[in-house]
Amino acid sequence: MIIVPTYNEIDNIDKFIDEALKIDISILVVDDNSPDGTSAYVEDAMKFHKKIHLIKRSSKLGLGSAYRDGFKWGLNNGFTHFIEMDADFSHSFEDLSKILDSSHYSDVVIGSRYIFGGGSTGWDTKRKILSITANNLSKLLLRSKINDMTSGFRCYSRKALEEIEYFKTNSDGYSFQIEMTIRSIAKGLIIKEVPIIFYERRLGNSKMSKSIVLEALLFLLKNGLKRWLNIKIN
Repeated sequence: MIIVPTYNEIDNIDKFIDEALKIDISILVVDDNSPDGTSAYVEDAMKFHKKIHLIKRSSKLGLGSAYRDGFKWGLNNGFTHFIEMDADFSHSFEDLSKILDSSHYSDVVIGSRYIFGGGSTGWDTKRKILSITANNLSKLLLRSKINDMTSGFRCYSRKALEEIEYFKTNSDGYSFQIEMTIRSIAKGLIIKEVPIIFYERRLGNSKMSKSIVLEALLFLLKNGLKRWLNIKIN
């Protein structure tokens, strides 16, 4: 099942759903009360396709919160694999096939921009520096061998989510992905990185903000110090 958080994605959600249906996979849209009619479009699509599902939330509650709600819904409804993707086609369906293939023998599959064959396109220099710095800092502070700690294109098995205890996470944005990766490593799960290309969105507005970047930085500093000082993370 693909879980796709949305906020004002009316320009993209129709095409995204069409692509998902082509590969016969279920999709769960978690919408944060988009004023542009995103959830209304999804509700109409649900009338014709049983594999489309929707969680309507009351306000803009954040990326991590959206995935936690999506994981809970999927687990309660018997799904076995949970794919995180962006609605704006930053993550391609061509790369999804590699993630799905690896999910058969891995607990967690991360679509990586920072291994051979991976990369990004359409980013300005500032965005590239920010992403590379965040990942290198994550690896250093958290003593991790994972190359793309902040990737939002990944797949978790049911076993992984149950062992990670995803519901105990409380972060969003970059830091949510980092926190989930830390928990996966701590539980000794089988983690596989596969190369993907990240594409800058063509339609709609980016959800990246200074507050998301700041949250990630504070999360890294806090948890990095815990790791270096050998303090147990709950």
